[in-house]
Amino acid sequence: MRKILLALLVGALAVGAAACSGDDDSDGAGDAGVAAAETGAVDAEGGGEAEPAAQRSGGGSLPSVGPRVIQTASLSLSVRHGEFRATVDRARTVALGLGGFVVSSSASQGTDRRLVAGTLVVRVPERSYAQAIERLSDLGRVEAREESGQDVSQELVDLEARARHLAAVERQLLELLERADTVAAALAVQSELNGVQLELEQARGRLRFLDDQVAFATISLDVHERRVVAAGDGGGWGIVDAWRTAGHGFVTVVGWILVAAATIAPLLVLLALLYLAARLAARRPLFRRSERPSG
Repeated sequence: MRKILLALLVGALAVGAAACSGDDDSDGAGDAGVAAAETGAVDAEGGGEAEPAAQRSGGGSLPSVGPRVIQTASLSLSVRHGEFRATVDRARTVALGLGGFVVSSSASQGTDRRLVAGTLVVRVPERSYAQAIERLSDLGRVEAREESGQDVSQELVDLEARARHLAAVERQLLELLERADTVAAALAVQSELNGVQLELEQARGRLRFLDDQVAFATISLDVHERRVVAAGDGGGWGIVDAWRTAGHGFVTVVGWILVAAATIAPLLVLLALLYLAARLAARRPLFRRSERPSG
């Protein structure tokens, strides 16, 4: 009987201990949940990856993302004779007046050793892109025009999110590095930190590049002088063009004559040699008859 009572007492004590341990676990889980909630709130205030509670519950609104486009254009202009330099100078003035700048320029000489053609690459603020195209088109006769745009909105959003994530990881690794109590642990954290910082700098560099490309449009301007035509707008032959055409025709004819002469010269020499050989062969019998003594 005593053994039965002892067994019942031990069982009751075991059940009570289990109940107490379960209460402690639930309390610990609740404390962990409170700590996680507080950590999420701190991360949200510090610019981390955690979203505000209002946004997670649908009570907030995300900021709208507008299109981010890289604008590029190419213009080909022809100007009157002798106006190449003045046109290039006016194009520079247009770019600078709109808050832009010149990226590069090149020019080439014509037959009279003057600069008659070249290319000018300018960049202007994206808000002044349409105005810049209009003003540059008025500098001459537009012979070709090409425009294009590249939407990089999605890439910018992805890069910004990646940069925020890498910055949060960098902060955590810096905290772990301060808490490292052994050399091996410090080296391991430092190695991981170097890789994260490299990726972060790459993301930030790409962001800066895309922001610059979006903020300033690129315009390539090709300028060349038109050929001289006859005076007036009637469209007749010009005296310069007439002499030039005559000179080209004369040179062409002389060239064909020289080619023909060089081609048939060996044949003429061969015919001349055959003719001389035939004459010599025809004259030999006469010489032999004259050498015989007379009867």
